[in-house]
Amino acid sequence: MTLDEIITVAARYLEKARADLTIDNVDFGLVAANQVRRTAEQLNDFNFTRKFLTVSVDGVTGGSLDEAVEYGMDCSCKLSVKTILDAGVFDTAGNFNPVEWTTTEDSLNRQRLDNSRWVPRYPTDGQAVSAPFGQQRFLFGGRKVFYFPRTTNLIIPLAFLAYTFTPDWTADDLDSEPTNNDPWIVHGAQYLQWQTLIQLNHLFKGFVFRQEGNLPPPQTLADAGLASMQTWDNFGFEQFRRHSR
Repeated sequence: MTLDEIITVAARYLEKARADLTIDNVDFGLVAANQVRRTAEQLNDFNFTRKFLTVSVDGVTGGSLDEAVEYGMDCSCKLSVKTILDAGVFDTAGNFNPVEWTTTEDSLNRQRLDNSRWVPRYPTDGQAVSAPFGQQRFLFGGRKVFYFPRTTNLIIPLAFLAYTFTPDWTADDLDSEPTNNDPWIVHGAQYLQWQTLIQLNHLFKGFVFRQEGNLPPPQTLADAGLASMQTWDNFGFEQFRRHSR
């Protein structure tokens, strides 16, 4: 099954031809499919969206999560980061080694603990503008990541494991045969079909609840499709067993 076939089925349930979904040169079917997929990824942490990413962190200006690319991939395709899980650096042999990392707020609290006996006498106190004392670390804030303490002439290829968002499908993806690289098409077709239909129903009103002779939108079928995909994703690793020493 292809993405175009999924959208076509949704259109036919609304008694529309596939071509009817294109209005003012905008493919509403493709837009709806992207929206329902993104909503599901915002509300769920899917294992298959976990990626190793890398970003260059300047010792002075930091780095941007918006510039993160997947580690080990030949292409320079940037991925949208949802949640940081852990951070480290890859050595020359390709081993993933841990680094100290935290959020901006926690980094400040660590500074307060590391310098608990020092209180600045005034804002321009010599100690207040001198090099800080504390453990070296990376701190994340918003879409930025910085290295502490600030260090000139330093570039660090920081790596991190994160939940990511699937890039939006484009017209080029409509007729692409599904592969294991796109779990949404292979394992999430049921959810995509029904939830895309529900999304399009706001425009075409094929299902009008409480109208005589009509049916409510098939939300139950969409929920069942998402639950099926969640089950498949959860059992990507053996459940109820700790894989450690």
